[in-house]
Parts: sequence; structure tokens; C-alpha cells
Amino acid sequence: MKSAVARAVMILVTATAVTLTGVGVATAGGPGGSGSSSTTSAAAEVQGLRDRLSSRADHGDVAGTQRTLGELDPLLTDLAQGKRYTIQAGARDSAATARQENTKAREGVDELAAQLKSRQSLPPVTTLLNALLQRLLISLSALVNDLLGGLPVPVG
Repeated sequence: MKSAVARAVMILVTATAVTLTGVGVATAGGPGGSGSSSTTSAAAEVQGLRDRLSSRADHGDVAGTQRTLGELDPLLTDLAQGKRYTIQAGARDSAATARQENTKAREGVDELAAQLKSRQSLPPVTTLLNALLQRLLISLSALVNDLLGGLPVPVG
């Protein structure tokens, strides 16, 4: 999970650089894209929530993880359905996949939260949270990449 955090930081740095230089506006305007900075801001919002989710899972913060999963749901729904953002079909598909993974992760984290008091022989909470969120974190990284128009993302 440490390398995932390093990758997340690199993605955030890349998204910030793209936003600041304005390259994201030109890149986001491919077929089906809006050509506006809203696509880049959506990528930054997804990346920020992804980073917060990863950090909370690494610290075993079940309640914080539940809140962040809840914050992701409306954003992923908007992206998947094209309500707030005009994005490419591939990015909408990535958002739909991430939304499904978010739903699964929420169910698992909710179940873990309900069992916290009775769990004595289970692995540490951080291990369980990381296992529950791994696929969602991968889906969110793919969505950020799609929203940024496939810019190369440095891997650390």
C-alpha cells in the first residue's frame, strides 16, 4: 500500500501541474470531452478523495473511510451519468466501474464497522480496510487518468 500512496502522490502532483499550466484544458477536449477546466477539476476532486480514502485506510480510520466513500458516491454517479461533466465515453465507463467498486467497498466497510467490537482474532483494521478498498483505489486512479485525457502518469 506504501507504493500505492507514492503513486497517488505522483498522480496528484501531475494533476496539479496540468491544472496550473492549462494543458489539461486542451487535453480534455478530445472527442466527447468538454474542452473545459471542469474535466480537470473533476480529476482533481476524484484524486483528492482517492488520496483521503487511502490515507484513512492506512490509519485504520473506519468512520473516516465510511464518510469518504459516501462523498465519492454522488461524484462518481455524476461522472458516470454525464450530469455535471461532459466527459469522454471511456471516462464515463471508468466512473461507472469505480462507482460499482465504491458500492462494494461501502458494503464491506459498513460490515467491518458493525463487527469492530466483536472482532478479536481478525487481522488489524488497516489490513482489512486496505483489502476492501484496493480495487476501488485502482478504479479511481484509472478514472483520473481518463479524465486527464490519458496523460502519462509517473509511477513512483
